Amino acid sequence: MNSKGLNTKKALIFSGGSVKGAFQAGAFKAVVEAGYFPDFIYGISVGSLNGAYVCNEAGKQNSASIGELDWNLMADNLINFWKKNITSPGSIAVKYNDTSLFAHIWFNRFHGLLDTTPIQNLIKENIKIEYLKKSPVGFQAGAVNISNGEIAYVDASDPDFVDYLLASSAIPIIMPVVYIRGDKNRPYVDGGLRDVAPLKKAIDSGADEIICIACYPETFAGGDLNPRNLGQLAERVMDIAINEITNNDIEWANFFNKYLPESGKTESSGPLKGYRKVKLTIIRPEHPINVDIQNFKMQDIEKLIRKGYESAKEKMLNSM
Repeated sequence: MNSKGLNTKKALIFSGGSVKGAFQAGAFKAVVEAGYFPDFIYGISVGSLNGAYVCNEAGKQNSASIGELDWNLMADNLINFWKKNITSPGSIAVKYNDTSLFAHIWFNRFHGLLDTTPIQNLIKENIKIEYLKKSPVGFQAGAVNISNGEIAYVDASDPDFVDYLLASSAIPIIMPVVYIRGDKNRPYVDGGLRDVAPLKKAIDSGADEIICIACYPETFAGGDLNPRNLGQLAERVMDIAINEITNNDIEWANFFNKYLPESGKTESSGPLKGYRKVKLTIIRPEHPINVDIQNFKMQDIEKLIRKGYESAKEKMLNSM
């Protein structure tokens, strides 16, 4: 354990990725089947929703005093949540009509291309603060202050946690800015603007072993695009940025690990003093996943879940 953070041994990271988060649901199932049970979960964007859901389930089980956590049940419930609730674009958000959108832009009242009431309601119905507080698995979600560019990581002890959770998955331009507690001086959006795979956060918190489930492959391939469609254009810009930030996050972690003692001993001097090598497993698609956030079906979600499970199962077998 390094000396720079909390007593967190095993960490799980759910990175950002919009509806590609269904990939994480399938991957999580394979991870727990392999016997990896995290002490702490970090989530960004859709990963914050997956992480919060898992910890909510852990808190629910803990409240029922059923003994050891049933991780397979948690994984199954996460998969079922996606299959039941995220079946079309309307499950997440609905489009404003052209007249309303034009009026919002013209009178400087723009608050996204989409009304995100559906996903907000899903979060409030399925994630309860009381369960998160009782969860034996720690959790933090990351969101970015669009005013000053700083990223904030918050947990259920923060009275405004739900607002931050909603903000963490608010894709800029496509979705409205979330004002924490309605305060116009606290505008927050998707944490993926700064930190898609928060490996540094996990390492600084003392993790000895980290599994990161990313939604993007190393090589980006965007597929068809109509640049005149503002929604498609904004989504593509975010996809490119998120893919690059994910690669940079992973590259940094691998570089960090490379220069620590192979023996596993804590570094005693230099800029890495207090750290020791971390066991790091990255699960990500081998090939690009092309899913249109404005036009997907239940079958697309099921395909992503299967792909996540297969990718993670193979990776976990090779890493054991």
